[in-house]
Amino acid sequence: MAVASETHHIFDTGDCHIHYWIGGPPDAPLVVLTPGAFTDHRMFDDQVAALQTRYRTLRWDPRGHGLSRPYGRPFATGLAADDLNSLLDHMGEEQVALVGQSIGGNVSQEMLRRHPQRCWAAVLLGCTCSTIGPTRAERWALRLFPLLMRLYPVAKFKQTSMEKSAIKPAAQRRLQEMIAPLSRSDILAICGGIAGAVHDVPGYAIRHPILIARGEHEALGNIRQIIPRWLARDPQSRFVEIPDSGHVANCDNPDGFNQVMMAFLDANLPSS
Repeated sequence: MAVASETHHIFDTGDCHIHYWIGGPPDAPLVVLTPGAFTDHRMFDDQVAALQTRYRTLRWDPRGHGLSRPYGRPFATGLAADDLNSLLDHMGEEQVALVGQSIGGNVSQEMLRRHPQRCWAAVLLGCTCSTIGPTRAERWALRLFPLLMRLYPVAKFKQTSMEKSAIKPAAQRRLQEMIAPLSRSDILAICGGIAGAVHDVPGYAIRHPILIARGEHEALGNIRQIIPRWLARDPQSRFVEIPDSGHVANCDNPDGFNQVMMAFLDANLPSS
């Protein structure tokens, strides 16, 4: 699918130059697309054309990803959400919808929690819930993840992690192209952000409309296991499974994902 027209911009946070791309009808509602760990804005190449039929799009490389390097303070989901909020202030945007894949979904959840007035809905694909506390085993796995990564050969990690994320060869190749420029220190910094993405927030619930989406063959982390608890907690949540896809369902099955994404956004677009 061809990428729709966009303009490239750079926003200076003070310690990182955030690269972002804007496209679509000038007066349309804005949808922010946040990519998964180790990838960049190209993660959503197959979504922008569909979205720009009715929405403006903002694709960006969070700090430590893609062109947004060097990155000053290392990547963390809360810091990335604050970066995005500052960028939206800079642009003069009052309210947006969020689409996030994997750790991009966790960044989107931090936006919903830290800056709730800024968001009207979110599509959260292939991610765990950031605010339901992990089990003891999951907590230990998160703590060990950055330590184990220090021992893992970088080239092997780049290959196997991207192969496990997608089931279609073309999607695997795209992921490998995006992770290829990252150094060992870049990857370790992002791993630290992943390890800190989940934290228990007692009494909290997402009050916004959210679509929790998962690929049919999702096999990473606790994504499958957490969804029933997540749906029971958040009153305006709904779930959909994208057929014939893995962790990056928007790349494996873009038509299937685009259909449910557009239907959800259209159904929840504020009347104003």
